[in-house]
Amino acid sequence: MTPILVAEDVSKHYFATQALDHVTFAIAPGEVHALVGENGAGKSTLIKVLGGICRPDSGRILLDGSEARFHAPADAFAAGIAVIAQELRVVPSLSVAENVMLGHLPTRYGAVDWERTRAAAKEALARLNLALDLDAPVGSFNFAERQSVAIARALSRRARVLILDEPTAALEDREVERLFEVIRRLKSQGVAVLYVTHRLEEIAAIADRCSVMRDGRVVAGHGRGEFGIHDLVVEMTGREIDLERPGSGETAGAVLLHDVTDERLALRERHILGLAGLLGSGTSQLLRRLFGAERGARYTLRGEEFAPLHPSQAIAAGIGMVPNERALGLVLSHSIRDNIVLPNLKRFGKGAFARMDERAIDDVVRGLIKALDIRPAVPHAVVRSLSGGNQQKVVLAKWLAGRVSVLLMDEPTQGIDIAAKTHIHRLIREFAARGNSVLFASSELHEMLSLADAVLALRDNAIQGRFDRGSGLTERVLRDAMHGQR
Repeated sequence: MTPILVAEDVSKHYFATQALDHVTFAIAPGEVHALVGENGAGKSTLIKVLGGICRPDSGRILLDGSEARFHAPADAFAAGIAVIAQELRVVPSLSVAENVMLGHLPTRYGAVDWERTRAAAKEALARLNLALDLDAPVGSFNFAERQSVAIARALSRRARVLILDEPTAALEDREVERLFEVIRRLKSQGVAVLYVTHRLEEIAAIADRCSVMRDGRVVAGHGRGEFGIHDLVVEMTGREIDLERPGSGETAGAVLLHDVTDERLALRERHILGLAGLLGSGTSQLLRRLFGAERGARYTLRGEEFAPLHPSQAIAAGIGMVPNERALGLVLSHSIRDNIVLPNLKRFGKGAFARMDERAIDDVVRGLIKALDIRPAVPHAVVRSLSGGNQQKVVLAKWLAGRVSVLLMDEPTQGIDIAAKTHIHRLIREFAARGNSVLFASSELHEMLSLADAVLALRDNAIQGRFDRGSGLTERVLRDAMHGQR
């Protein structure tokens, strides 16, 4: 089949980093083409080039066999190429109909024609076999429904190529299957879908083809049924990776943190405790309360009563927090060095006027960059320019640079590749092994079972049960507890 969109010998560099190195890539109408690779492999840059966000240094983009020059995302969108990013571009306060037709609301006599707006929005949603209240604000719907609204908007502009960037990162299992139904429906309508994901197990279920990127190049390509997860990991990383290392393997020590309202929430030295729950179950709120970002926490810390009213109090007491959105844990416009130092100013201050010990800072930052394999290994690199996995490593590094003994983590590996995930798992285990404690929430039950020593199942903002490794901790048990089944 003749490709609809082709990247031909495309290269792109940012300063000293070669983000794309003579990449050739093609996608055909009615095809689901998966794109995989480690963070920093070049996937995001290729998406930006195809979506008109940036222009290549060399090479060209072909659309329907003719060269296309996109000077802005609007040019690509007008040509029928739509990028659905992880951070959905919807306006929560506007209605479903307004969001679907955003940017091209039909008018009549100089005013918005609301009847045509609602009819066109309804038609776009029908292509997805989806019926939503057209007058309800988008902010009242869950992530999966808001995602569908963003896809419907693209279809309302006659999108022929849909680029989905980590579309299932925030979805539950049933919502993932719903998205797959939408993708299959679009495929039958001749829409080309570029599916970018770190969840390798999804590729066999949805993709017709798969391309693997490493170090800015396309290093492998496969048709349906021609690959396995192990093969993809080796091609992505260029090496073998140990994917299975259940639990911390350490004997738990003394209690560090104990919730006075529920004895099941007890964090011990050398122990990793997981929080399993569906979206809206309360896992994020619990972590935020413990960190002082929300009121209501009452617990003991090293045997003393503690009720933080602000994150600064939690940090001073040796508690760190990795939020579920990297932007909340980083100053994106600042350097790697600045982000690592920021919560640790007292550690590096010296003298009566707290002058910074620059040499000590440089030593710690360089050591953490090396230990966490942060790329590029340049302390003054702006965090915004880093891949998602490397940004996550910076969030972790700033707490490792301090003296925290309790680390709270909300979806610590969401949206990062399997090699970076394996690395972060190892760092978490090493942190716990040094006599510290970790409480983390994850929507991936496989991750929960491979990393946690014990798991708390949450539903309706309450702990439903505690399950210890070796005492009936299975995926089925967790699912039943999360869904309220016996």
